[in-house]
Amino acid sequence: MLMTAIIAGNGALFADEVEHTTKAGVEFAYYVDDHRGQDSDGGWSWPNYVPKEVPDDFVPIGNDEGRVLGSGWGSLELQAYLQHSIKVPVMQGSGPLTKDNNITFSFKGSLAPVVAYVQAKTVLTPIAFLNFEAGYSIGTGWNGLGFNGIGLNNDGSGNPLEDSFAGAAMEAWVGGTFQFDFAALFPGEWNHVVTVANAKFQYINYTEAEMGDAWQWKADAGENHNGYRFLGTYLIGYQMPLLVDTVGLMLETDQNLGDVKEMSPMDEGGWGSDFVKMRFGPLVNLGFNDNHSLTILLQMKTARKYTDETVHYNYFKNREYDSTYVKLERLALAYTYKF
Repeated sequence: MLMTAIIAGNGALFADEVEHTTKAGVEFAYYVDDHRGQDSDGGWSWPNYVPKEVPDDFVPIGNDEGRVLGSGWGSLELQAYLQHSIKVPVMQGSGPLTKDNNITFSFKGSLAPVVAYVQAKTVLTPIAFLNFEAGYSIGTGWNGLGFNGIGLNNDGSGNPLEDSFAGAAMEAWVGGTFQFDFAALFPGEWNHVVTVANAKFQYINYTEAEMGDAWQWKADAGENHNGYRFLGTYLIGYQMPLLVDTVGLMLETDQNLGDVKEMSPMDEGGWGSDFVKMRFGPLVNLGFNDNHSLTILLQMKTARKYTDETVHYNYFKNREYDSTYVKLERLALAYTYKF
């Protein structure tokens, strides 16, 4: 309501300065294959394309018939999106820290092979190095091409329910971003050392899930629960007036909060509901011109290594956390076209 009032009160003053931006993009990632940490050496697990079959002495729990470790080829991820943003100047001053103050509204639709969702987000920039955001998304999924987009994962088998368009997955979040460019202190086109730190508190909900039910979304591992999460993104980079206009290192974190975090902690012999996932690696961006860009990421990831006795269980709640390992996770490409 406050944001709406600010826009309404300043609409006439800024009508000629409102900026509209439309862009489309395609995101692709190849995930390397591994043995879920069973061949790790000192915490590192090399990619391995020879699957480990369920051992002969495996003892099923209920209808959990076990799982093979690795697929023999890895996996793929593909998504396309269309986004429109409206940037409106607000609370602008004459100094360098406030002259570009604005509020930006963005609307985004995304489509992947087995999911579709829409997102709305508002970002307020009250000072050059800080912004605050709030957003909401909703979507659904279907079953096809050997993948499942959405469904409950609570029958103990480890195989999510394959029922197309079964309910909706929703996300709501608030967050803030600190960003700084050292060229603000030492001007020059070769002096752009940038740092970005984003913190986001997110609530996720699947309409078909009860408290404690696990569910799958976007063909993931099916370990989601209705509840709160904390997401962090941290970047240090260097920008240049070249085709390769940005290089850097990026770290992303993801962790459960509240009741979900305490559901099955690592130190209590659980599957690790309190585990903090970390994804990190180098980033390179190619700016071909004002309209076309391509971002390339090579990313590693921390993951849970389970005990030898439980690692072959297909249902994640039947596994027991043993230690943490690090693996080469994926090569990701993100192409963006700005209209």
